[in-house]
Amino acid sequence: MNRRLASLLVLTGVLLGATAASFLPAVARAQTARARTPPPAPPPAQAAPPKAVPLPQSYEYTFVKREGPEEDLLELQRLGAEGWQVVSTVVVDGSTKRYVLMRARHAEPPPH
Repeated sequence: MNRRLASLLVLTGVLLGATAASFLPAVARAQTARARTPPPAPPPAQAAPPKAVPLPQSYEYTFVKREGPEEDLLELQRLGAEGWQVVSTVVVDGSTKRYVLMRARHAEPPPH
């Protein structure tokens, strides 16, 4: 094959390839154009809902009248096993002393 014929064939192929896009239907062009574009970015992540602020813990208080060292120790040990803690000692009426105790309030049990 001579050079002139080969160059004519190459030129014809290039021209046909360049004009082929105009012969395709519009849908095919849209599909090929979409395939060449990068995929859309994912939507931004939803902001996490604000964390629920825990309610402040509630406490209950009670007091115990001081009787004597042995009696007080037994009573305070019993109450300590129930979760009570001594937070203060107060004087009432000038001579009577009492222990003030507190513990975290327990949720009320559901009615049966």
